[in-house]
Amino acid sequence: MRATFALTLLLGCLSGILAQQANIDSSVSKELVTDCLKENGVTPQDLADLQSGKVKAEDAKDNVKCSSQCILVKSGFMDSTGKLLTDKIKSYYANSNFKDVIEKDLDRCSVVKGANACDTAFKILSCSQAAN
Repeated sequence: MRATFALTLLLGCLSGILAQQANIDSSVSKELVTDCLKENGVTPQDLADLQSGKVKAEDAKDNVKCSSQCILVKSGFMDSTGKLLTDKIKSYYANSNFKDVIEKDLDRCSVVKGANACDTAFKILSCSQAAN
């Protein structure tokens, strides 16, 4: 079990979609995640469809992708244009047990770009999970 960068940022529902056996870092509050899901109109059914595989990650709705961006932005790990703030992330995890994992994930996934900021956020998180 690993608390990867993606899981740290997604917490609760979204973390369950991307990796079901995760330990979640408390840096992202459940309230923040809930607010972002609500703000973007993500329904329990949207999450259930992703979690069950009924909807593949590459076919995720824009509102789900934008909730990922919302979480990253409100956590301070991405700016509003979709640029990942890698120095801030590295600094945050500098003294954690996951420092090396985070740095590898960032090296591999921070260059991922999507069609827009929401798509970029979702693709970065998916990239980070793909190697786990």
